[in-house]
Amino acid sequence: MIRALPSLINENMIIKVIETIHQGVSRTRRTIGLRTCLTVLLQPHVQRLDLSGLFFKMRLPGAINTAIRDVVSHKVYLTTNLSIFNMESKCSDEILKVLGKNCPNIVEVTVTISDLVTNEGLKALSLGCLKLEKLGIYKCWEVTDEGIYSVLKNSKKLKEMQCDQLGNVLLSKFRKTDTFFNLTRFEQTQSIFEPRIEDVSWIAKFCPDLKSVRIYVDDDNLILVSQMGKLEVLELESSSILGLGFENIISQLGANLQTLQISCDEVSQNNLMSMGRQCPQLTTLHITTATIEGDNRLINTGNLFPSLTTLHMQVWKESSISTECVDFFLLWCTKLESLFWKADIAILTDEYLKRLLNINPLVHAKRLVFASDKDVPLTIDSVHLLIETCPYLEAIGMLSWTFSEEEFFELRQYVKTNNYNLTLS
Repeated sequence: MIRALPSLINENMIIKVIETIHQGVSRTRRTIGLRTCLTVLLQPHVQRLDLSGLFFKMRLPGAINTAIRDVVSHKVYLTTNLSIFNMESKCSDEILKVLGKNCPNIVEVTVTISDLVTNEGLKALSLGCLKLEKLGIYKCWEVTDEGIYSVLKNSKKLKEMQCDQLGNVLLSKFRKTDTFFNLTRFEQTQSIFEPRIEDVSWIAKFCPDLKSVRIYVDDDNLILVSQMGKLEVLELESSSILGLGFENIISQLGANLQTLQISCDEVSQNNLMSMGRQCPQLTTLHITTATIEGDNRLINTGNLFPSLTTLHMQVWKESSISTECVDFFLLWCTKLESLFWKADIAILTDEYLKRLLNINPLVHAKRLVFASDKDVPLTIDSVHLLIETCPYLEAIGMLSWTFSEEEFFELRQYVKTNNYNLTLS
């Protein structure tokens, strides 16, 4: 019967069954049926195999882990039409070898978080899966530069490699060659990126399709990044304060940027103003910082961040968020769909949120999270206000809010009774 199902239904069943068994494991520590379910559900016609919840969400005994990997390896041997494979946590060389030998049509593989994946497995995968375009190997601790080199050498169609030392391998292994790459994403976050001008010129020449860069870099070296192409995604990690280098790169790349992610010690109010002025197409902004400082006023009359749909703001030195900063974004970013704000936001009361929503009702919002290590002074009244104001709301993160356990369960029952498509967490 399972074999007769369309592949899409079969693929979705695998995800749902793993999720259901995971909930049982969380309650009872037993894994009844997991191996049998995988044996039955992993049919040869499956094209997209998502096993990301198999080990990542469940802590299972070693013997069961081994038995499940054996089942996966045996069943994947038959899925010759497989195009996407995701096994986050505890994938092995044996499984990668099976993919390389029997799945020639695979274009995307994610095997992050595993000490069982080595250079040997990556080499077998890259030699057999010649259509491979995307590979995720974050936190594969046994993989060295040689394994990354073999993938870059053999996978001629590779566009994205999620690997925190990709930049070092490119420059150390290929710098003196004339090898062109189809890479659309460049990464170097394992160690600080300190390029020479000629290094950046080489990257721009031999990786001409770059649209996305993720790097750990000092402010002084940021200006060189602007020479890597017309980037649409820029993800910066820095142990320094953003300064002139950041201002320069934003002025040169901002017109094309759609996603900007920043993790640093300090962001100035002047930086925020520059982002708003220079990045009119920005749809996603992630900022993680210790503090937001500066004497310059934050002034937004609706012309800054006009396209922003996702805002993630995390300020971990809890005393640094001002009313002006909250207003700067929430009064004027009318297209927001996803909002995550974690900081000391004692100013965010029911009355204050009501004032914000009267001006900007966030009619496109789907996910809203206001969080803090301290209590957020929002109450159940604000949940009802958000439900009334935001017609597309699907999730509210409210664990830091001010309410009793009884009020929370009453609210969940209210949502259920009224059949709202809304998750409260």
